[in-house]
Amino acid sequence: MTVSAKRRAFLKGLGAAGLGAAGLGGLTLPFARTVMADATPVRRAIFVFIPDGMEYQHWHAQGTGTNFTLPRMTQPLERVREHCVFLSGVNMFGPGSTHEGGIAKLLTGAAGRVFQDKKVSLDYYLGEWFRNQSVRPHLNLGIVPIYRDKPITYDLNGVPVMPEMNPLAAFTSLFGEEANNNFVEQRRLSALDASLQELNALRAQLGTAEKIKLDMHLESLREMERKLASTTAGSCPAWNFNPTGFQVTRTEIWRNPEYLDTNQLGVISDLHMDVAVHALACNLTRVATLVWNNSVNDVVIKDAGSYKTCHQASHEGGEDFIKIKAWYTEKLAQLIERLRSVPEGNGTLLDNTVIFLGSDLANGSWHNHDNMPFILAGGAAGGLVGGRSLQYNNAAHNKILVSIAQFMGVNINQFGTEDSTPGPLPGLLA
Repeated sequence: MTVSAKRRAFLKGLGAAGLGAAGLGGLTLPFARTVMADATPVRRAIFVFIPDGMEYQHWHAQGTGTNFTLPRMTQPLERVREHCVFLSGVNMFGPGSTHEGGIAKLLTGAAGRVFQDKKVSLDYYLGEWFRNQSVRPHLNLGIVPIYRDKPITYDLNGVPVMPEMNPLAAFTSLFGEEANNNFVEQRRLSALDASLQELNALRAQLGTAEKIKLDMHLESLREMERKLASTTAGSCPAWNFNPTGFQVTRTEIWRNPEYLDTNQLGVISDLHMDVAVHALACNLTRVATLVWNNSVNDVVIKDAGSYKTCHQASHEGGEDFIKIKAWYTEKLAQLIERLRSVPEGNGTLLDNTVIFLGSDLANGSWHNHDNMPFILAGGAAGGLVGGRSLQYNNAAHNKILVSIAQFMGVNINQFGTEDSTPGPLPGLLA
């Protein structure tokens, strides 16, 4: 076997072990740099979408600063209020005061003319920014959508990005078919040590320049091993995923797969949230998007205690709409609690993660974008002080997007096209 053939065979062996090298000619690693053992935890962002707006009097916090009460739609967040910032008086500007216009605006900060003026969305933008520092640049999850043509995520060319709707497929794509509770231990096995004899034989046949390239590349792999080996089992556990034993036996969309079963919305929601928390805790991604159902949501959420669809209830208002919106904010509270339960550095995963919740409309029956239902949570390590109600006077929601980017360490002062006064949202981050 020639030196080149031996080199290819060795690198193929590394690839089979999950450490695959792109080739000796380049030093860019094809896998992420893990930071689980770093002294300073990285920052993350989760973007949460819930459909069809709200009713002002039942959603917005009553009072300002730390002295406020939560009405019924947001009451489930009372138990985690110390981690939340409730915003009012923030608008999505630009044309397109519709459901479709709202989802086009929400994360892009651009105009809401459908199929026009779409810019990149912040979730995708941040994913690309940290592309070389995570396995999955952006984790995009769609939770039981009825319509699959209403995404909120757009790529660098303004093309809609479809979410993964199957939580089991999303988990497998991140952790593999055999992921279980010894996830960390499996990844501590040294593919390099197992191949040491072959490696030394190959190295002896390389020229000086090739040896230098190989040594530099292998040192990068060794650094990965050292970081994995220095973690404790609690740093990146494969928690008990899918405890209910949810199964997907029908994978084709036309066969109505189980992950689109509205009767199992609660279980499917929990699985998607767990996928996101797993991925963030293990630094497999820095950015996750959770899209609950979709705009113009025709799902009946029986667990909410209503037999009306969210869209129908949004036009009628009243008790059904209150119950449905409270169901969504209950899920947000559970997401906050999941993140808070994961220790990280001197705090928790929640401290290093900012959550942004938004919708496609403000008042669901008016189809407007004034005084939007925006909530932020977590992010204490980046200066987001929770337990507050902040009221603004027609502030552009673009400023929230800028603030989130700055929390992530991305030094921009403007995002989107619909804010004439660039900068972050005043008073949001310390």
